[in-house]
Amino acid sequence: MSLTATQPDTPTRRHLGDLAPNQPVITPGFDVRLSRTANPGEPMSDQDRAWPGLMRRAGRAHLWIWRLGELVGTAELLMSELVTNGFQHGQSDTVRVRLWRTDAYVCIEVDSGSGPQRPCPRQAGPDDESGRGLQLVGMLADAWGVSDDGSRIWCLLTVDGA
Repeated sequence: MSLTATQPDTPTRRHLGDLAPNQPVITPGFDVRLSRTANPGEPMSDQDRAWPGLMRRAGRAHLWIWRLGELVGTAELLMSELVTNGFQHGQSDTVRVRLWRTDAYVCIEVDSGSGPQRPCPRQAGPDDESGRGLQLVGMLADAWGVSDDGSRIWCLLTVDGA
């Protein structure tokens, strides 16, 4: 299990679209690359299954540092869903997880390499054990999207008072 912290860089503003027309000041949280132990397309290993929980805890810590405790529960669920999807469906040897904020939004980004299909919500049946993650993201996030090449998925949470 390997984690590599990278120097935070300015995220593209394209995915903020009309939500941030005045080029917001970005406060970096973390930018890490998680090394996958199972091959892409194979079931997650026990080590890979540990990453979503570790990223939830890292996200929780940053939100408390930023005094955004009201977002912790929602951000933890979103982080868990996106990181798990990155490991389950991504095609890269690493999964990159970024957390950053502006005065108006907190952004969670997960880049796991482009897969055979662009991520999109599924209609899970009542007996299906999976397939509801992006529906949850759509219900809980204030905005979300996928990069043009399908490799990065992101979501935004509005900061109270913004």
